[in-house]
Amino acid sequence: MKFKIQTKDLKSIVGSVSRVVDPRPTTPALQGLYIKAQNNTVEVVGSDLDIVLKARTKVEVEVEGESLVNARILSEIVRKLPSGEVVFSDVGSEIKVEIKKLDFVLRKLDEKTYPEALLIETEKTKEKKIETNDLFESLKKVGIATSPEGGRPILTGVYFNNENKKTELAATDSYRLATNTISEIPIEDIGILSFRALNETIKLFENTEEPIKISSNEKELHLYNNRFSASLRKLEGTFPEYKNLFPNETLFSIEVNKTEILESLDRATVVAEGFIPVNILLSDNETLKITTVNKDIGGGNEEVSIKILGLETGDLSGFEMSFNPNYLIQGIEVLDGETVYIRFSGNEKPVVIQGEEETYKYLLMPVRTSS
Repeated sequence: MKFKIQTKDLKSIVGSVSRVVDPRPTTPALQGLYIKAQNNTVEVVGSDLDIVLKARTKVEVEVEGESLVNARILSEIVRKLPSGEVVFSDVGSEIKVEIKKLDFVLRKLDEKTYPEALLIETEKTKEKKIETNDLFESLKKVGIATSPEGGRPILTGVYFNNENKKTELAATDSYRLATNTISEIPIEDIGILSFRALNETIKLFENTEEPIKISSNEKELHLYNNRFSASLRKLEGTFPEYKNLFPNETLFSIEVNKTEILESLDRATVVAEGFIPVNILLSDNETLKITTVNKDIGGGNEEVSIKILGLETGDLSGFEMSFNPNYLIQGIEVLDGETVYIRFSGNEKPVVIQGEEETYKYLLMPVRTSS
């Protein structure tokens, strides 16, 4: 194998797919990038089995072939290459990367041990063109409520629910729930997909102007264009019944400036250290008091101006609840606009947080405190 490629193109295809490669996989071959040069095109493949990313570009191929090389080392080398034309060649048991007066030699991995299933081009049935701007932005918003990798697999994913000619995205880690409704995605059987895999897919495509197509089979979802492709393994299991978690009625709501409450909560986390609950108290119907107490460090109080919304709310002075400060901040950060609405249904019931767009809802459970 031997081909010539510009540094910027090599950085693009290697950097795009190397992020998903596990540096310590169960199978040694999976720590590599599979590189194939054929028909004046080079394709780079990287995977952790949950997601397969492929990137391709036109090059000058002198000798066709394929190789497997350590993803971490190659990506670091490529990232630091100077601008110019790179000669990438397969020399026996080694890969040689040459540019100007610089050359690197890397030991190859055995390309024959790379899982063949990751290289096969899956037949794309019922493919559709898709507008990804709204989809990607919505995924970022709901993804904050997914559970970290290592938890219950279903809770690490985003559920795609097609209903009434709309698609509702939903995610929960059992402490909070985020949903967002967008235009209907023209694929009905997407199911549940790992948010980590979805996030890598967003990074792969978000700067491309080329149209993106989508297709699905029983086990995978595929997004692709002429330059990139992503195959995401569907998560098995049933997503929790979530619609009935939203309160049926709202006792009252508060309207608050997004920047003001975020800055106040951010200051509160200095002593909360990310895990100590933050307490919010209605001093009166125009003032929200944010308090944090850390027995080992100290505490802080800050007042934020609010507006009470609701019919015949009366005097709400003394109403208070406590929340995980990071969860509260994350739910507010993703909102569109500069106005935040927090809807209350009772002292120990979850709150619903929304911005100026009603399509996004963030439900957050309160934290019980000993005081």
